[in-house]
Amino acid sequence: MLIDIPLLVVGRGPGALVVAKVAAGYGLACLLVGHDVGDDDRPVPLDADAAAALERHGLLGILQPYLDAVAPPTITPRAFEEVIKHHCVADLNVTVYDQMAVVERTPVGPGLRGVLTDGTSRWDVSADLFVDATLLPADLSAAITAGAAAGLGALGTRGAADSG
Repeated sequence: MLIDIPLLVVGRGPGALVVAKVAAGYGLACLLVGHDVGDDDRPVPLDADAAAALERHGLLGILQPYLDAVAPPTITPRAFEEVIKHHCVADLNVTVYDQMAVVERTPVGPGLRGVLTDGTSRWDVSADLFVDATLLPADLSAAITAGAAAGLGALGTRGAADSG
C-alpha cells in the first residue's frame, strides 16, 4: 500500500509541530511522523520573533491558557508541545503517526520516497515535499521561528513546483 502525501514532516520537538500547523493552516495536507512530546517543564520566555510567528499563524491564542506569564509569553516546552500536538491531531490537514519512523529514504526533488514503519508493519510512503525536523533547533524560540519558516518554505516550494 502506498501512502501519498503532499508534505511529510519527520522528527520530534516543537519545530516539527510548528511546521505541520503552519503548512496545514494554508491548506497543505501533512503527515507528521515520529513526534514525541519532550519532558522539559522549565518555563521559557519566548523571544519576540517566536511570539510574532505564533501570532501570525494563529497559534499564540490557543496557547494563552497555558502560559506561565504573558509579557513576554512564557511557557514550558512540554506544555507547548502537548497543546500544539493536540491541535495537530484535531486538524483535518494533519495526520500524526507516533512511534513510527520513515526508513529507506530516497530524496525525490523537494520530496521523498521511503518506508513508514512501526517496527512490525511497513507501508510505502511518497511525499511531494519533505521537512526533516530533526535538523531544526531544539531551543523553543528558535524551533518556533525555524519551524514557521520551514512550513512557509514548503508552501513556497509547492507553489514553484505547481507553476513549473
